[in-house]
Parts: sequence; structure tokens; C-alpha cells
Amino acid sequence: MNATELTTSTADGKAHAAPRGRLLGIDVVRALAVIGVFVVHFAMTGWLHAGPRADAPAVLSWLDSATSSRAMSLFVLLAGVSIALMTGGSRPRAGRDMAAARLRVAVRAVTLFLISLFIDEFGASVLGYYAVLLLFLLPFTRLRPRTLFVLSAASIPLVTLYPIRVFTTHADWMMVETPTGLAVLTQPGQWGDYLFSLVFTGGGFQTAYGIPLVLAGLAIGRLDLHGHAVRLRMMITGAGLALAACAVSWLALHPLGLAEVIDRAQPPAMPWQALLAMPGQRSLYATSAVGIAFMIGVALFLLGVSLRLMDRPGWQRALWPLAAAGGMALTWYAGHFVYRSAIGDPETYSFAHFLAAVAVMLVVSVLWRRRLRRGPLEWLVHAVTTTAVPDRRGNRS
Repeated sequence: MNATELTTSTADGKAHAAPRGRLLGIDVVRALAVIGVFVVHFAMTGWLHAGPRADAPAVLSWLDSATSSRAMSLFVLLAGVSIALMTGGSRPRAGRDMAAARLRVAVRAVTLFLISLFIDEFGASVLGYYAVLLLFLLPFTRLRPRTLFVLSAASIPLVTLYPIRVFTTHADWMMVETPTGLAVLTQPGQWGDYLFSLVFTGGGFQTAYGIPLVLAGLAIGRLDLHGHAVRLRMMITGAGLALAACAVSWLALHPLGLAEVIDRAQPPAMPWQALLAMPGQRSLYATSAVGIAFMIGVALFLLGVSLRLMDRPGWQRALWPLAAAGGMALTWYAGHFVYRSAIGDPETYSFAHFLAAVAVMLVVSVLWRRRLRRGPLEWLVHAVTTTAVPDRRGNRS
């Protein structure tokens, strides 16, 4: 972030400080991703009181199903946007400046990986895969947006066919037990198995699934996100892509009858037709090509809308709680695992409990950001990164 700041009035007449040049619309979308994670991890089975899963209201069951995998897809795509901004945004750095920026990305990835090991003591997080994807992006930081979008599109069938092949012919790869949490650091003899699982099998499918998402995010971050015309094109293109993905999936599954083929498959085998099924009952997130395309479209639309809204003072005041929480997304992501562990990690929650968790996040974020620019974990990652690789031009992450 730049050292200089701008002042924006809040709804109660007081002021908060936001870094000059920071795109608060991106933070708004990050906050929506955090809320989506809450939906997934705080399984809501009742409106005011939690009940048996079988008795959960249909609306809450649908919300859980519709959000599953999509919240983290949004998080992963935004990682690509962040890396683009760290390396120059629409004007990529060059020479030594780019080399330094790439080194900062690498340090950030290692730091996030170590944080992920701590978080894994409280619950299975995706930060380890997130860190791998940051390193994956380093060779692509000099490419133009159009090239990155093409690479993203080309990678979708590849990364979704790979898990289908593993599920069908090498299901035993997913059965290899590896250490988790901080135990990873104390068992060097299993580091090879752990890294293989992280990148290629088991939960590592999240890494493969994230490749087209982070490439699309990097491409989006290379656009002129301050330009009104660019934002409008993002909204139109995103809405069109999302609707097209839904239409393709519906046509393939129902009029063409591919749903029956998928339903006849015996787990863990996964037929190639799952490529055309939205994540849910008929397709895992890692095997859904249309699901990835859908989320890229949704992300484009949400970013275009939120960037436009956050240029308007009225909307900026109204959405500031979301922007404040989005600026602390890593802290809230880690914190919700600790919270679940502290209360015994029950399997069910009520909608009222979920709303309370969101309200606490928004209120605490606003109060925190009145005095401090970064959340606790954001400050830690920033401090480690800038200490290891000082940025004389001002860090923009």
C-alpha cells in the first residue's frame, strides 16, 4: 500500500483512513467471499435454533449448496488480482522492480504457507494451496491481460479432466495419509508425500482447480480497474459468461441427458460428463469446467459493480463495513477456524448464529480500521514481506 492516505466520511460523521489508490471495491468482494465461507463452515440447519440436518429449511440447504466451493473460488481468483496489483497493476513493473516484486510474492507465499500450518491445527484450511498458487503465478506476471485470459480458458479442461482421471483410475492416490498442521514441520520424512498431496492428489485438486481462477484474476488485475469503461465491460462480460455457463450446463444435463450418465457412475469413478455439471450433487468442484467459467463470470460482474459503487460517496459510506472487513479477510478467515474450535466445532448452527458472526465481523472491522490500516494477520504478512524485501516505491498489496 502507498504511505499516503485519503480521508472518507463514515455514516456517523467520523472519518476513517484508507490508503490512497487502494481499490476498495475489491475489498468489498473479498468480504462477500468471507461471508460465503461462513455460510459453508457454519452449517445452518434452523432459523433461530439449530436442528437435525435432515430438518433444515429448504432455503438454508439451498444456500449451503449454492455457496459450497464458490466462496473459495472467489478468494482464489482475488489472489490473482492482488498479485497483479503487487507487480504493477495495469502497468507491470520491469527489470529490478519486477524482480523485487516477484520476490515479495514468493516471501508472501511462504509466510501464508506457515500460517496455514497453524490454522490447520484448528481446521482444514486452503491457505496451503493458496500459497502454491501464488508461486505458480510468478512466471506469468509479465503477460498481457488477453494472453492471461486465453491461458485461463485453455487450462479449464486440463485441470478438470485431471481429477476425473485420478478418481476413475487412481483412487488409491487419495488414500495416502500425510501429516497435518504444525506436525508437517516435525516430520521431514513425509515432506515428499505432503507436497505431492498438496499439489497433485487428494486436497491438491484444489490447487489444480485454482489455476484458471488465479490466471483470470491476474488478467483482471492487469486491466485499468480505475477506468469506467473497463468496469462496464467487466459487468457485461461477467454476466454473459455466468449466464452462458448456466445455460450450457442445463442443456447438457437435461435435454441432452448427460445427468443420467453421471447418476449411473459408481463413486469414486467420475465420468467426463461431470465437466458440464455445476458443482453440487452431480459434480465435485474440481471436475466442473462450467463451474469454473461460471465463477470467473461472477467475479468479473461483482468486481465491476463494486468498483463502480465505491467511487460514489453514498455507496462508499454504506459499503464501508464490507470494505473494512475485506481488508482484513485473512484475519477473519483464520479467526473463524479458531472460533469454531473454541466452541467445540459443532456440526450445526442456526441462521441467527450466522448473522451474529457476520455482524461481529463487520462491527469489529469498522472499529479496528478507524485506528489501524491492516488487520493483525495482514500486518504480520506485510511486515515479514517488506522486511525481507523492502519496497522503496511503496507496497501496493
